[in-house]
Amino acid sequence: MSNGSEGGSDHSRTESTSAPSASEESFTVALARDPTREKWDIYRGITPYYTHVFEPLVDTTEDMETAPLLATEWTAVDDTTWEFSLRDGVTFHNGDSLGADAVVHSFDRVFEQLSWVPGWIGVEPDGVTAVDDATVRFRTTEPFPAFPGTISHNYFGIQHPDATEKPVGTGPFQVKNVEEEQSITLTPDENYRGGTASPAELTFEWIKDPNTRVLSLEKGSVDIAQKVPKSRATAIDEASETAIETHLTPETSLVAVNLYRAPTDDERLRQALSWAVDQRRIVESVLNGMGKPARGPISSIVPWAVHDDLPTDEPDRDRARELVEQSGYSGETLSILINSENTDDRTIAQILSGWFEEIGVGSEIRQVDPASFYDTFTAGEANLTLVSFGSNSAACDYLIRAMFHSDGSDNRKLHEQNGTGIYNPGEEIDRLIEQGYRAETLEEKRDRYGEVQRRVVDTGAVVPLYYNDYAFGRRASVAGIDKHPIANMIDWSDLSRNQ
Repeated sequence: MSNGSEGGSDHSRTESTSAPSASEESFTVALARDPTREKWDIYRGITPYYTHVFEPLVDTTEDMETAPLLATEWTAVDDTTWEFSLRDGVTFHNGDSLGADAVVHSFDRVFEQLSWVPGWIGVEPDGVTAVDDATVRFRTTEPFPAFPGTISHNYFGIQHPDATEKPVGTGPFQVKNVEEEQSITLTPDENYRGGTASPAELTFEWIKDPNTRVLSLEKGSVDIAQKVPKSRATAIDEASETAIETHLTPETSLVAVNLYRAPTDDERLRQALSWAVDQRRIVESVLNGMGKPARGPISSIVPWAVHDDLPTDEPDRDRARELVEQSGYSGETLSILINSENTDDRTIAQILSGWFEEIGVGSEIRQVDPASFYDTFTAGEANLTLVSFGSNSAACDYLIRAMFHSDGSDNRKLHEQNGTGIYNPGEEIDRLIEQGYRAETLEEKRDRYGEVQRRVVDTGAVVPLYYNDYAFGRRASVAGIDKHPIANMIDWSDLSRNQ
């Protein structure tokens, strides 16, 4: 098996044969999260997201497919061995050439500091070696055909081996300054192989409060604001000085239904809840039309999603009432768990609670802080939990594994503790997920994972809500934001400002 292309230049912008021509424009992007927070120590203090200081071996295209980046091709030597050929002529920001030893060292740093990575990508810490200066070998713990797409994630951007204070990568931007818990300022690498990026300076500034981000955008103190509240998007878009950029992402928001906690252990009750929900109305009324009504747990832009094959999203509350009467439900109050960080979830939970009341099912909303949310969810303390899942790489296998496999991260705690889990439907689903994980072709993967998606919808293990749009606010004069479906991978190299 092989993939990639010989000496591919897919990722590079138009090659320039003339001198670099960076404009004198400076731009500021307001982020919802701190780009310097402590966990980014592994990347010497800056987030690998957004910044494009570091580049991985493999890229993720706008079609959610893999493409060459620092590696020009990759080959499966046998069932569990992959070899990647490095691109010629790549240099770090300090002028040193990229070699296989730097790749091995970079992965070693990730393995040392992020304990979950070996299980995620199926490679043990000693599983990355240099074959020669231009070839890197990865040994997976089991056959994993989707491995190249898995390491297209930002977490696997290659760093320079020297532990200097300044982060050094191979990307189009290099670090100028870091203000801890505040901002990162970048400048273009004038020697970048694809030509010099347009912005003369690019700053990522942390503005935690969404309303403050919007106010900063409206005042013009930032050029672009990430994650603007969707309820304010229309006003931003209609104002003469600002505009909105949206794009469908590989993220799905859904209700995870606890299969192992009464009364939602009753399949007929779960199906009744599903028939009560109007996904289209949620998108139109809560999300301001930004998003797509979901039929399944996997966003329709993921290549192996089976959205078009799943039942339509029209509610039928008469049918829902009949199912409630047929079920063993006896008036218990269902708990709906939400994360206080997600501003839309409170509104959605209130709407869901109203629809459930219409079919004779009582519920109450429990809101917890972000630090407690995941532990509360995986402890199985709620009947229903509003969760969102998305991918930051071309291979999205870990999504379906995390959600529905008995050993997936959402189910492992309770499965190991008492043999249950949250919303893993059992051994047959485990087997289908494992077959999909090892599938050699997209068609085979879609068959296996597609059957999982159908079963979890049919049995009410999830109530799909919507496939998420990201929403950036921008000054109307700003242009050049690309349409990558993964917001963390948007390329800022072509930013410009109309006069």
